Amino acid sequence: MDMLETTAAPAEKALNQKKPYRYGSRYTSKERRTHLFIKIISLLLTGAVSAGSLGLVSASALPPQTAAARDFSNHAADTVQLALPFCSEKNLLPCGSEVVSALMVLHYWGIPTSLDELVAALQKQPLKKENGIQTGPNPENFFAGDPRQKGSMGCFVPPLQRMISKFLPPILCAENKSGIPLEQLEKDRLAVGEPVLIWATANMEEPNYSIYWKQPDGSICKWIQNTACMILTGYDGSSYWVDDPSSEKGPIRWDKALVQKRYMQIGKHCLIIRRAKQ
Repeated sequence: MDMLETTAAPAEKALNQKKPYRYGSRYTSKERRTHLFIKIISLLLTGAVSAGSLGLVSASALPPQTAAARDFSNHAADTVQLALPFCSEKNLLPCGSEVVSALMVLHYWGIPTSLDELVAALQKQPLKKENGIQTGPNPENFFAGDPRQKGSMGCFVPPLQRMISKFLPPILCAENKSGIPLEQLEKDRLAVGEPVLIWATANMEEPNYSIYWKQPDGSICKWIQNTACMILTGYDGSSYWVDDPSSEKGPIRWDKALVQKRYMQIGKHCLIIRRAKQ
């Protein structure tokens, strides 16, 4: 695969962190009670949601909303931080930010899935050389490569949406929200308990245009090498909390302007899971 020589810009520094939600952290007694309650309800829902996705129970037999998304006000809060079970792609998948982000969001909604199941359900096409020319799929249609293989690239919303939809019960749906500003997503989605899958750059670094390949229609895909799928999990007046599986730090607090800039530079790709309209 042809690479262009580039000089990496210094990474932006994350803002001072509040206590992240990840396993092993210390909490106040109130936080512990809240997280324990969520875990208990999630475990109770797991069986029902799994059965519903297999068609063993009707949608009407399932609760109208999951524990993770309960009791949110109709009005956007000044500060929101959703608690997702964090998982890093390190030592799991060589190229797995999309799949690992999907795994975290599915488990947030109480849907038990594994990385192997998700990778198997993801539609993929290989990157290869034909007559000395690098070729590959349109990342809007297929995952370029394989998350389990080094040298793979990734995909955008449609392949991930199709993969996720295979595991959802009738009360939930995956929806492409690409093009919507983050300010609107925080009010419409985060404020009602719905985390948002977005595409930005790993560690919020400058985009690195260094990988190109010819797509089936003859056009050239200019893939940003440090593209990463991650989860928008919270906000306050000046910052966003992001669960980035390319990191090992758990939720990271970033300046809003920086996250918005990277989101726009990658193309404003985003995906949500929400309760289906009745």
